[in-house]
Amino acid sequence: MNEHRGCGPLRPDRNYSEHRNDLGARLLPGSDGEHRLQEVYGRTGSALAFYRNQVLDHLNSAMQVFIARQEMLFVATADRHGEADASFRAGTPGFVKVLDERTVAYPEYRGNGVTASLGNLSENPHLGILFIDFTGDKIGLHIRD
Repeated sequence: MNEHRGCGPLRPDRNYSEHRNDLGARLLPGSDGEHRLQEVYGRTGSALAFYRNQVLDHLNSAMQVFIARQEMLFVATADRHGEADASFRAGTPGFVKVLDERTVAYPEYRGNGVTASLGNLSENPHLGILFIDFTGDKIGLHIRD
């Protein structure tokens, strides 16, 4: 099983002091490029509302229940050079285990033998996991470190 510790895009290495009051003691999530484009397109206010109301640094109980029902996920990784890859994983509901509010684990099934995701993770531990419910809730849950 692959374990992923951490959820939510909070980045302790970034300091966005101008927005700290908007989010309390938390640092502003997202990339510098994301924030520049929010300003260019006049989306800073809606982005701050999204960060304040929907971005967490843990999996709450509703997210944990959502994950337990899922039959598929997409995992995004990148090698040490930043070359990105996205892979599909599937199983029966519950194939992804929530170990605690900051850790999920999923089986690494034998696939095409390329081991791209695991190879990338051996060079760069950052990943993104996307769960999408296409039929029931019709929502997605994005986890990243």
